[in-house]
Amino acid sequence: MKSPVSSAALVAASLLVPVLPVHAQQKEAATTLDGVMVTGSKRDTPYLKSDLSVTVLDREALQQAGVTEFRDLDKLAPNVKFNVMGQLSNMFISIRGIESNPFLVNRASVYIDGIPFRELSNAVLNQVDSVEVLRGPQGTLYGANSESGLVLVRTRGPSDATEGEVNLRHTWFGNGGGTALDGFLSGPLDKGGVLTGSVAFMGSQEDAYLKNLTPSGARGKVDEGYLQGKLRWRPSDYVQVNALAYHLRTRAPGMFEYEYLPLDTGLYNRTYGSTLNGGRQAGDFTYINDAPKRTEKDETVAGLSAQWQLQAGTLDVATSYRGEEVMSAGYDFDMTASAALAGRIYDKKNEWTGEARFSSPSDQALTWMAGVATYRTGKDSILGTFVGPATRGLDSYNLAPRQTSKGEDYSVFATASYTLPALPKLTASVGLRHEQARRSTEQRAGALDLGAGGLVLYRDAALAHTFSATLPRVSLRYDASDDLSFYAASAKGYIPGGFNLAAAQSDVVNDKVLRYESERMWSHELGFKMNLAGGRGHIGGALFHITSDNWQEIQVATDADGRPISSDYVGSDASIRSRGAELEGVFDVLPGLSLMANVGYVDAKYTKLWVSAEQNLAGKRVKLTPHYTGYLAARYQFDSGVYARVESQFTGSSALDERNRAFQPAVAVLGLQVGYETGPWSTRLYVQNLTDKRRINGLIFDNLAFGRDGNYYGPVDHPRIFGAEVGYRF
Repeated sequence: MKSPVSSAALVAASLLVPVLPVHAQQKEAATTLDGVMVTGSKRDTPYLKSDLSVTVLDREALQQAGVTEFRDLDKLAPNVKFNVMGQLSNMFISIRGIESNPFLVNRASVYIDGIPFRELSNAVLNQVDSVEVLRGPQGTLYGANSESGLVLVRTRGPSDATEGEVNLRHTWFGNGGGTALDGFLSGPLDKGGVLTGSVAFMGSQEDAYLKNLTPSGARGKVDEGYLQGKLRWRPSDYVQVNALAYHLRTRAPGMFEYEYLPLDTGLYNRTYGSTLNGGRQAGDFTYINDAPKRTEKDETVAGLSAQWQLQAGTLDVATSYRGEEVMSAGYDFDMTASAALAGRIYDKKNEWTGEARFSSPSDQALTWMAGVATYRTGKDSILGTFVGPATRGLDSYNLAPRQTSKGEDYSVFATASYTLPALPKLTASVGLRHEQARRSTEQRAGALDLGAGGLVLYRDAALAHTFSATLPRVSLRYDASDDLSFYAASAKGYIPGGFNLAAAQSDVVNDKVLRYESERMWSHELGFKMNLAGGRGHIGGALFHITSDNWQEIQVATDADGRPISSDYVGSDASIRSRGAELEGVFDVLPGLSLMANVGYVDAKYTKLWVSAEQNLAGKRVKLTPHYTGYLAARYQFDSGVYARVESQFTGSSALDERNRAFQPAVAVLGLQVGYETGPWSTRLYVQNLTDKRRINGLIFDNLAFGRDGNYYGPVDHPRIFGAEVGYRF
């Protein structure tokens, strides 16, 4: 065992690099439900002692629910909805009526092994150890873009004993199928167990859920490859160092990242079937686009963290890097088989994060934490179009000028909790974070060809501004008994402002149009948590009220004479109000029989949203926010190892744009599983979306080439999927 002196030298060296949150220690999963731990407060806290509205899912719960993709996580948490714009698109997370959409950065962040993802693609959840879904602002500890909540994902890490597994899965659906192979291997790398490591991998090939009926459109396929490595070094009882790296590669010939289908297929076929589509008829999961399509994505992540246990507390430092490059071609502006206009996007993004924090011991009346953090990002974006028949191919795009954006965030934060000696059941907590966020963007002069629509002219632009925010959080927790606690909390969240480069296409602009200000939001909630039957289950619930008077939203920019100068303008002078309730729980009813359920209700409305000089959308429902969510699952496992699970996900009606022109009706989606577990082997048969419901799962649009003709287009969620899986563990 190394001395504390050599350990101090190691940590001192770690402090010389930039730093951000990666959990250093991998805690063993709780063996009983009353042992569930919450890590969202950046210290391990028993579920009953946490003053957060949080859903905690361990590896077993995720496996039993059959969750293999991020988009499937939302069913397990109340008042949470993941919206996507296509099979390959990023996800936009709505929590408690606080929506996210493709034109704005997510209002909720995802952290995977401590590394932040403010824009998250629907990557496979490979070898996940636990997931926490936190509802309500988390800005005091996590900063910007966590104002509606947070999803914390922890993947499996190195173990002291050799272990591994391999899983093979095949799926079938109406337009094709897919095959995936994933695995995990972990164990010591030296005789003393000081250095341990793990490797996780995944490879898959899958057809597109949606079929393009146009002969020129190649059959869409998705090929994914994933490789992850982790190292854990414990040179002494006082120090632990973790390293992480992974690469995700996606190739999708015949597919564009975003795909939109008509909401009303009957109206669409009557409008375009004989005139432009050659008599072909679109269906629930088929569409008609002539544009050639291809998507390529590469993502590389690396992280390093260290933890030093001292008598006075714990020092954590960490740093991470994430790079992502995406090229996606084939957005069909006219949504038909006509050779009108197609679009292409290219984004290259790099992120660097870092944090250093010191936490006092948890077994004292007064506990506290203090730290500093930084987040830096740079992004290059290039739009492209081509006009004419699909035979021109993917290399025939006219490119717009490159747009470059940068962000630099610096923050300092502190939290404290105190249990009064005279009132040992009452704990008060307070936290504060101050953050400076510098945003800058540049654009070069040029033009973008829109065919019959003419040219979009871009002018040189270089914009920069520093936004700042102070984010408090206060709470009270009352431990009524060893199995019941109540809490009240108020917190502030925010998103930094930014710039409207689209407005720089015109010479008639002003500072208000070019720059939009930061969004700030206050959330207040009352909640409780209760353990049931000596650890056989738990339930939790909350009431909440949320307001924002400087809400960021897409608006219409006008000049001094009221003439529109941009239709792609983000403003920050709208207002919203959201209130509601949620309840969730799990319970082992009998040996072998378990239940999981949740329900959430949201009343979210715009209290001010001017979309023109004459039209205020006050009173309209906030878009992409279900009126309610619900989930009920029952699982029974026989002594023989055979098990069966049935589940139903309920989603209330949801407005598909801010004008409330169309709604996704309420829907119930059923799922079934049967399987067998014996020794190291496991097998499973399952079906998702049993009744093959068609669901619009994102923002709707008009026809961008032919104008408003009554047709709306939106992204469609997956159809009915049958699957078979076999796994071996050692």
